[in-house]
Amino acid sequence: MNRTDNSQQQKWDWLLLGTVGVLLAIGLAVVYSATLGEPGHHWQKQVLFAGMGVVAMAGMCLIPPRFFYAAAYPLYFISLIPLLYIIIFKANSVERWIALPGGFNLQPSELSKVALLLVMARLLSFQPISLSQPRTLLAPTLLFIVPFALVLKEPNLSTALSFVAMTGMMLFFSGLSVRDLFFLASPVLSVALTFNHIAWALLFMVLIAIMWWTRASLKAFVLLILVNIAAGYGAIFVWNKLLYAHQRDRILTFMSPMRDPQGAGYQVLQSKVAIGSGKLIGKGYLHGTQTNLSFLPEEHTDFIYSVLGEQFGFLGCVVVLGLYLFMLQRLLRIASDSRSRYTSLLAVGLTGIFSFHVLVNISMTVGIMPVTGLPLPFLSYGGSFLISCFIMLGIVINFKAHGEYL
Repeated sequence: MNRTDNSQQQKWDWLLLGTVGVLLAIGLAVVYSATLGEPGHHWQKQVLFAGMGVVAMAGMCLIPPRFFYAAAYPLYFISLIPLLYIIIFKANSVERWIALPGGFNLQPSELSKVALLLVMARLLSFQPISLSQPRTLLAPTLLFIVPFALVLKEPNLSTALSFVAMTGMMLFFSGLSVRDLFFLASPVLSVALTFNHIAWALLFMVLIAIMWWTRASLKAFVLLILVNIAAGYGAIFVWNKLLYAHQRDRILTFMSPMRDPQGAGYQVLQSKVAIGSGKLIGKGYLHGTQTNLSFLPEEHTDFIYSVLGEQFGFLGCVVVLGLYLFMLQRLLRIASDSRSRYTSLLAVGLTGIFSFHVLVNISMTVGIMPVTGLPLPFLSYGGSFLISCFIMLGIVINFKAHGEYL
C-alpha cells in the first residue's frame, strides 16, 4: 500500500463508523427480542435491510464525490416523481409506500430526504443568505417547500418536519442567526399556540421584545406581526381542514393521555409503563413483560426505545443516548474541520435529520411529545429509513475521505 492509500485510509472516520455499527447491533438485538415468536420474520428482514444499507453505504463511498455535486438537481427532481405517484394513485389510501418485487416497500419520502440534502448543500455552498435580503432566501425556500408540501400531503407530517430540522440547521450554518430562525419559525409557532391565548400572547411579547432589542425596521416589525396574526387565525383552518383525524387525536392525547386510555392514549401509557418497569438495570434481555405479552403496540418500530428501557433499564438507555450524542458530535466535527463548504453542509444537514429523529422519538416514548411515528436511527425496524440513513452517511463519509475535493 502506497503513501496515498495510507493517507486516504486515515481520512475515514472509523470512530463514527464504529459507533453506527454498535447502534445497529443493539437495534438488531432489540428488534429480535421485540418480535420473537411473532409472525412476519421481522428480525430476519431487519438483518437483510441492514446488509442492504451497509452495501449501499459502501457503494456511496466508491462513487466519485463530483457525481453527487453534479447530479444534485437531477436527483432532486427525480425524487419528486414517486411522491407525486403516492398522492395521485394512493390518494384514498393510508399507504405511503410503493410495493416493489421481493416484498420490499419503498417509502418515497426517504428518497426525497436524500435528494433535498444534496441539492440544499449545493445551493447554500455558494449562495450567501441573509434575512435582511429576502431574495437570497427565495431559492432555498422553493427547494424546501415542494418536497415538504408533497410529503405533508401523503400525509406524513413527521417526516415532513424532519425536512424542517435538516433545512433549519443548514440555514443556520449558512449565516442565519438563531434570531432569524426564530422569526422565520414564529408563524408556525403561532399556529401551534393559538389555541392557548396566554401562550400566544407570550409569543407576541417575545417577538416584540426581540425586535425592539435588535432595532428591527418598522416595515419588518409590522410585516412579522401581521404574518403571525394571520397564521394564528389560520390555525382553525389548519385544524379543521389540513390535519387528519389521527393527527388531531395524537395532539389531544398528548395534552391528556387519560382522555382515551384504551384508544389513542394506549401507546403512550404502555410505553411509560415499559420504560418505568425497567428501573436501573432492566428486566434482562428477552424478559420484558410489556413486550413479550404484546401490551406495547408497534414495539419494534416507533417504540423500540421503550423495549430497550424495559429490558436494559436506565443504564441501557443512557448508553444508547451516549452513542447517539457521540455520533452527532462526530458529524459536527466533520462539518467544523472541513474546508469544503459543501461537505460541511452535508454533515450539518445529516446532523439535523438524525438529531430530530432521536429527540422526537425518545420524547414521544416518554410522553413529553405527541406520538409522531418517527423511527429511531439504526434501531427501529424498517427498510427504507435504515437504508436512507446509510446512504446519507456514506455520502458524508465519502466527501470527508476525499478532503477538499469541492
